[in-house]
Amino acid sequence: MTRRLLATAAVLGLLSASPAAAGHHQWDFTEAYSNASGTVQFVEMIGGGNGEQNLGAWTITTGTNTLNFVTNLSSTATAGRSVLCATSNFASLPGGITPDYIVPANFFPTSGGTLTYAGGADTWIYTAVPLDGVNSRLRNGSDATNSPRNFANQTGSVDLGVTTPGFPRWGLVVLVAALLFAASGLLRRPRPTLA
Repeated sequence: MTRRLLATAAVLGLLSASPAAAGHHQWDFTEAYSNASGTVQFVEMIGGGNGEQNLGAWTITTGTNTLNFVTNLSSTATAGRSVLCATSNFASLPGGITPDYIVPANFFPTSGGTLTYAGGADTWIYTAVPLDGVNSRLRNGSDATNSPRNFANQTGSVDLGVTTPGFPRWGLVVLVAALLFAASGLLRRPRPTLA
């Protein structure tokens, strides 16, 4: 009789397990990055505990766009680890790293919006992300130099900021000298006489 009660309790315990315990719900958004055109973007999430590798059936939505994870992570050691969702060109950029999942260009609105993971396991309402090609928006609302990290613990930082072409100092000296020389020639011209 005791064995039957224990077996029944064990079966009931398994049947009543919450779907939230399925190893996917402890992921939180931490960082969002975009260049000005939206052709390079990433979203990073961090794991809150171990055993959270079962992302495969879940999504990230950003209004009209959805990322279907499709595959699970390769390890149950997920506490403090990051998942990087980035555009396909991200790994080939100087300072870029291999994303864990690929998102299309302009995946999230840069003017602000809502990122939702797993139907509400985490929701981040964010304001406009920096578009300078260097900084990203952090979950706490501040901006900082982008610092993507993937599940393999690779880190990077891309710099797609617009730079102005350099002008060598000697070029500036030559330009100023030429202008002064031209101006001095104009000043030495003889004045026309009035008749």
